[in-house]
Amino acid sequence: MGIRSPTPIQVATLPAGLEERDLVGLAPTGTGKTLAYTIPLAQRLLDHPPPRVKGRPVDPARRLRALVLCPVRELAQQVAEEARTLFKGSVLRSKAVYGKSALRPQREAIESGVDLLVGTPGRLRELIDCGALSLAHVRQVVVDEADRMLDMGFLPQVRFILDRIPDERQMMFFSATMPDPISSLAADFLRLPFRAEIEANTVVSHVGQYAMHLPDLVKVPVVLELIKGQQRRGVIVFARTRRRAGWVATALRRNDLSVGLVHGNRSQAQRQSAIERFTSGELAVLVATDVAARGLHIPAIKTVINYDLPVTTEEYVHRVGRAGHGGGAGEAFSLVTPQEEGYWKRFRSVSGTRVEIVDPPDYQSWMRPVDLDRLARTRDGAKALRQAERKQSRATPRARQGDTRGASRDGGSEVASGARNGPTKARGGSRKSTGSKSEPKFGARGKATRRLSKRRAVKKGQKPGSGIRRPQ
Repeated sequence: MGIRSPTPIQVATLPAGLEERDLVGLAPTGTGKTLAYTIPLAQRLLDHPPPRVKGRPVDPARRLRALVLCPVRELAQQVAEEARTLFKGSVLRSKAVYGKSALRPQREAIESGVDLLVGTPGRLRELIDCGALSLAHVRQVVVDEADRMLDMGFLPQVRFILDRIPDERQMMFFSATMPDPISSLAADFLRLPFRAEIEANTVVSHVGQYAMHLPDLVKVPVVLELIKGQQRRGVIVFARTRRRAGWVATALRRNDLSVGLVHGNRSQAQRQSAIERFTSGELAVLVATDVAARGLHIPAIKTVINYDLPVTTEEYVHRVGRAGHGGGAGEAFSLVTPQEEGYWKRFRSVSGTRVEIVDPPDYQSWMRPVDLDRLARTRDGAKALRQAERKQSRATPRARQGDTRGASRDGGSEVASGARNGPTKARGGSRKSTGSKSEPKFGARGKATRRLSKRRAVKKGQKPGSGIRRPQ
């Protein structure tokens, strides 16, 4: 494989792994954790071959002796391919199984016999339920990206799988991050584990980190300037949700950028095609959710843009670690909105290196006229004035009634006199602001839209739909 010397995490964990001890290995992304556990697996599989009966093929159930659990499909494929390269020239075979793909070919591969199986928990459970997979002879189990696998989303499935593996087994947990609650949970599955930490919970030092503080309205123009204006390629943009990832990808495509999209609702063929085209250089940008943040080795990634801040600090470490994964320097930009200022402090504390605050580039040329007008109104304070007027008009009826009664007793209030002598209401007055009408709001396509807050809720005793004002 062209490897001459081990990495620090391999130096720290290989002896314990070869001694068949339980272990926890923590190291930043791109430091060789996959080989740190596949090498002991290969040695164990070669030293303890399955029993053979003369004149008969090896029982496939007895041949499967090692299992690797991964949170996402792409990581399972990558680990299986790395193991296949390591096993080259030997009798060992590896196979990846994952969801959103045909079940029959994976089932046939297991029935033909594999030594190492790499899979996602959902598909492994499906294979177990249909009787195609037996874990009775597995003696080595690896949990890759252990902190993600032990959270509440995957934990029930992981317990289901481990309950079907004999207790006499070796367990190895590997990840770049391990919060204290997850670390204490991992102790439930391990027996006197050996623990190795190489700069855990930090970002690799060869990635430059930058933060831009800006309103949410200008995020897309800033991304366009960073990518197209400054002629960057090999860029991955992380969004918080699948819908926001789709919005960003559509906006970039409309500006003549070649974009791939990866999220949980895409089929495996679509996700794999996008990653392969991005890796080959056919696509300049890859827009993804956090399904592409963990473990993936994509040498083409040089720049990471956090369009949205991740939910946890651990995901920030994994996202930024994608940059420069194939060698050389990388860079990561985080777009921080005013609402996220307090939230952003948590990420700076785990970054491991200094995060430099930089000014946004000149993005005005990428903005639509509608957005420019809206941004101008926000900057000159008109938006703040309208918000203050709306808050004042939404005062509680009790407070308004109290003011009116007090004024009528004093006899000097314009509101009270108006209630007696004119059509102006004193109690339960109009919810509309007394000033001029606010300017219309604009949707994604620049069209005026009604505000949902103008619709009234259904009151007690009314029929459904009778208390909501219909949009004009």
